Amino acid sequence: MNSELQIFLSYAGEDAFEATLLQGAIESLLKDLHVSVWTYGRDQARDERSISNSLRDRIKRSSAAIILLSQFTLESGGTQWIELAYADAFGVPIFILLHHLTFDELRRADRGVPSLVLEGQCTPAADWKSLENGLRRCLKSAGREGLSEESTPIDKD
Repeated sequence: MNSELQIFLSYAGEDAFEATLLQGAIESLLKDLHVSVWTYGRDQARDERSISNSLRDRIKRSSAAIILLSQFTLESGGTQWIELAYADAFGVPIFILLHHLTFDELRRADRGVPSLVLEGQCTPAADWKSLENGLRRCLKSAGREGLSEESTPIDKD
């Protein structure tokens, strides 16, 4: 089994380019921790029978989840809302980045934005580096606990 630490990155398909850039930037920033940022575009096996089960398992094994929210999420965010719910259910710490979207716009979006998003802290995507300390805490905690598929989830703080 690969002991590499993992962060799950959720994004709308239309934001794949930005997600790829963010994935590389975070992996570079946290390279001393040997972290992998898992994305659907790069890492999902195309022959996987049940993609929803695969996504659920990837989130469960992650030390943190980054949810990249944009206008595209608001238009068709069903999958991202499910990924958010999985992270919450498994106790995976969640970091929300707003991409070309303000918190006020998010609040005004009368499209079923989960209360978990509206009640949590959202960071403008341009300030993604401000997540570094929080991500490092999650990853170091996961490393100390020897996180595996059967381990207890990390508390969300």
